[in-house]
Amino acid sequence: MNIFLEWIRKKTGSAIRQEYLETAIDWISKGNINDYMLTHQNDPNANALWLYFLAVINWVKAVFPTYRREMKGIAWGELYNTHKDNSWDSAQLEVEIKRLMQDDDVTKKKGIYNYVLTGKEKHLNIRAFTQSQKRELYEKQQGICPVCKEHFSITEMEADHITPWHQGGKTELNNGQMLCKEDNRRKGGR
Repeated sequence: MNIFLEWIRKKTGSAIRQEYLETAIDWISKGNINDYMLTHQNDPNANALWLYFLAVINWVKAVFPTYRREMKGIAWGELYNTHKDNSWDSAQLEVEIKRLMQDDDVTKKKGIYNYVLTGKEKHLNIRAFTQSQKRELYEKQQGICPVCKEHFSITEMEADHITPWHQGGKTELNNGQMLCKEDNRRKGGR
C-alpha cells in the first residue's frame, strides 16, 4: 500500500489520502461526485472504486512507464476514461514525449501527455511570436497581407507560422508572416 501511495503522490502531487479518494470519485463519476455518492452510499465497501483507481494507475504505468515531474496533477482518470480502449505503443509515445520535452516552443510541458493522446495542440501552449517579432514582420511586409494583398494596421493582423508547428515550423522570424485576421482564420480552418 505505501508503494502505491508513493506512486500516486508522484502522479497527483498530493500525499493526502482524502484527496486520493476525492480524486478517484471525481474520475469514476466523471465530475458528478454528489450523484456517485448518493448512488453508492449504501455499498458495503469501496471495492469498485478501489479497482477503478488501480485500473487507472496501471494504465498510466503501462502507457507512460517513464515518470516525469510534469505528470503531477494531470487528470489521469479523465484520460483513462477517454483513451483506455485505444492501443498505445508506449515506446513510440516515449520518443514523442522526449522530443516535445526538448522543444522550446512547447511552453506547457504538462500538456504533452494530453497532446500525445489527442493530437490537440491547445494542450501544449505553443510559444507565440513576441510583440517585437510581430512588429518586425509587419514592417517587413509594409502592412500588406500576403494572402489578400490588402493593407491593414498591425492591430488588424495576426502573426502566423508559415510552416505550422506540427509540421516542424518554429516560432522564428524566417517562419513568420502577418496575415489579416480573416485570412489567418481561414488558414487555421484548413
